[in-house]
Amino acid sequence: MINEVRFFEILSAYGADPARWPDRERAAARAFIEAHPDKVLALQDDAARLDDVLELARIAPPSTGLEAAIFSTGQAETRFAPSWARLAAVLALSAGLGLGWAGAGISGVGEGDAAYALAFSSLEEPALDEVTNFIRDEAGQ
Repeated sequence: MINEVRFFEILSAYGADPARWPDRERAAARAFIEAHPDKVLALQDDAARLDDVLELARIAPPSTGLEAAIFSTGQAETRFAPSWARLAAVLALSAGLGLGWAGAGISGVGEGDAAYALAFSSLEEPALDEVTNFIRDEAGQ
């Protein structure tokens, strides 16, 4: 028997379709659904909506001919950057790391944690709808 936390992990990792759930846990997950429909149905509906959005974003793999053409073109034009460009990149990265580190020390830990939490808390209902609409528009649906 699985608990609510494990059921949520399964939904998060494998989606709402029981056919994609791990074989060894599928029966227990279905039993959990039957035992706790009030807790599970909303979670499963949310996972199904996300599955639909992800399915809209799926594209067909390239043909073998296109793949071969891309690889042959990429290999023919591969060049190394001149030494001055590599040195400039190292200096720019070093300056960015140094300034970022210095800025983090000045601002303190609490503000960085708050910004991180704010960035990932925006993927709630309205934001998910915006992403869904954008993908549908791009897919022409």
